[in-house]
Amino acid sequence: MKNAVNQDSDSFYPGQKVRSRVLVVDDVPTNRSVLKSLLVKPDCKVFEAENGTRALEIINNNDLDLIVLDVVMPGMDGIEVLTRIRENFSSSELPVLMLTVKDDIADIVRALEIGANDYVTRPIDYAVLVARINTLITYKINQDSVQESQNALKSRIAERTSELLRANQALKVEVSERINVEEQFRLSEDRYRVLYNDTPSMFFTLDGDGRILSVNQFGADYLGYAMRNLFGRNITALHPAFDHAFVSNRIQNCLKHADNVHRWESCMLHNDHSKVWVRTTARVLPAGQESKQTILLVCEDITEAHILSEQLTYQAKHDALTGLVNRYEFELRLQELLNEAVRNKSQHALLYMDLDQFKVINDTCGHDAGDELLRQLAKLLKTYITDHDTLARIGGDEFAILLEHSDLKFATSVGRTLHRAIMDYQFVWRDASFSINVSIGVVPIEHTAQDIATLLRAADTACYSAKEEGPKHVHVYQPDDEEVVRRHREMAWIAKINKALEEDRFELYYQPIVPVYQSAPPERRVYRYELLLRMRNENEEIILPGSFLPAAERYKSAMRLDRWVVDRALRWLSNHPAHLEMLDICSINLSGQSISDKDFLHYLLDKLVLSNVPPSKLCFELTETTTIANLSSAIEFMEETKERGCRFALDDFGTGLSSFEYLKKLPVDFIKIDGQFIRDVATDPINYAMVGSIKEIARVMSKQTIAEFVETEATLSTLKEIGVDYAQGHIVSRPKPIKTLITIR
Repeated sequence: MKNAVNQDSDSFYPGQKVRSRVLVVDDVPTNRSVLKSLLVKPDCKVFEAENGTRALEIINNNDLDLIVLDVVMPGMDGIEVLTRIRENFSSSELPVLMLTVKDDIADIVRALEIGANDYVTRPIDYAVLVARINTLITYKINQDSVQESQNALKSRIAERTSELLRANQALKVEVSERINVEEQFRLSEDRYRVLYNDTPSMFFTLDGDGRILSVNQFGADYLGYAMRNLFGRNITALHPAFDHAFVSNRIQNCLKHADNVHRWESCMLHNDHSKVWVRTTARVLPAGQESKQTILLVCEDITEAHILSEQLTYQAKHDALTGLVNRYEFELRLQELLNEAVRNKSQHALLYMDLDQFKVINDTCGHDAGDELLRQLAKLLKTYITDHDTLARIGGDEFAILLEHSDLKFATSVGRTLHRAIMDYQFVWRDASFSINVSIGVVPIEHTAQDIATLLRAADTACYSAKEEGPKHVHVYQPDDEEVVRRHREMAWIAKINKALEEDRFELYYQPIVPVYQSAPPERRVYRYELLLRMRNENEEIILPGSFLPAAERYKSAMRLDRWVVDRALRWLSNHPAHLEMLDICSINLSGQSISDKDFLHYLLDKLVLSNVPPSKLCFELTETTTIANLSSAIEFMEETKERGCRFALDDFGTGLSSFEYLKKLPVDFIKIDGQFIRDVATDPINYAMVGSIKEIARVMSKQTIAEFVETEATLSTLKEIGVDYAQGHIVSRPKPIKTLITIR
């Protein structure tokens, strides 16, 4: 006996005939209670399941009419439960309504592909939910009624046959009884015909050539035809031309595999030429002694689901901002071109474009301006490529183009044309006008290429090379050019950095920062210094940061080094409390990757809380170019840490394009004047004037100045004359291991 009694099913009324049985599957009790309260009525019995396992158990032990299934559940989720259900029940045998998150496009598409009848997104509009539940229950009841009527008809035919045999054998059946039975049979046929015609599915009976022998009234009406106008027409005439061959092949496949049930999706045409997408179930009907084979088609309208699926597919392949192909679809097309190049030894090309100073526009005018710039550039680029080419947005300010059947010479010409078009373009935002620079790398797609990852790395390398060569360059990738060799060497440094971190072969050095008026460095009192990073190779040789930091910054490893420096610096200072008490400021350099990363900010703040080092004794140095390139992130980073008491220095000041303009926005305490102005300040009047201007601006803004690369007495004397506050360089002290600080009393 089936376990038909569910202790949670409070909607069952004793003595009341149950017309529908609904299973609600949701791991949240409140959700189940709300859904059950909506379904409670005398003729509806509600089952509840808190997980997928319990749901499958109830399904196996009960005859259900509908399942309301939540997608997101612990353990066995709704998608897996739906898959298990469809292994045993079709969508007409047991309808399933999915509950999912509105923006979870992947789950919606997956559920529809598996065989969900419908779905409702959260937050739930319960009026819509109840309406869709009632529609699916009605659909299930109608399906059951059709099956019941068919079974009744078969039973009655068998009964009538038996009666006729007995009548023939006994010759005792009266004519009135025969007439009565025949009348009942006629009435049964009439009832079946009404049910057949009014069932909300389209029924077609075809001959072996695909000609329509019969159609139900609902099907004819749904497609806008009179029934008589469909008889004798080929079923392909109700489909657009692009589906004719497909449908014909399916019909022939039905005849070839007559014992199987066949299913497919296709597009039918309404009489007004509008498209109706249908899911067709077909099988060959048993043939009589003299009749030929016929095929029954049952077609259900899935137009709404098909349109939704197409929309979701489009969104999955395109960038929402520009409408261009996104990176996912771009890489698929790149793989197709590479496969073709390997098969046919054909030539194609990849253009990789990176906008210069896009972040400046974003930070200066806001993200709305940046978004509008990207949209306008996408529209501009479209005018220079053909329909056979692919234009994609593959990153924040990065575009790429695939040129099919193009050699390197033609691709380079296209790259230069695009470069000129963008350079000539003026972006206007409100009252401001901007010129846009772009760096373009060109890479051939040939049969010798290893894979798309190699092509994309080559494109990125070529684009980076174009950026370093200057704003007027389009760089063509060559495997043996010097730039590529340098990039490969940088990548080798990444492996060395990772291994040095694993083997703890990094060391901290320090270099004193002293007041300019102090004529000689204090050998026994070092109260202010900058920490510097050194790597020790496997031969115990010291490697300067100029060798490995460029690679770390380019290949996103700089933040790991910053974390190592912060951790070791705080640990060393905490372990030397006497030195910490005398310390004025310890300066620590941070990369642009770190100040742009929220996780690093949280990591630093947590370290400050756990350490006994007063934040006021720490000064974080950011280079001017890094700060300007990450302006909004830098300001946020500074404000968060300055609230804890930390100080900031703007390193390499004077190298940017708009140094003084940005300086007003940055909450820094010190300005470190770039060494290119300091080295010749004693002999070059322009450098003298630049350093004097920076010093004066800093004074007005209540900031102190530090001169870097002070290497001669003449330079130090000139800095005293100008009024610079602090000096750092070999004339003061060369960098030394931090452990030597504890020997200074």
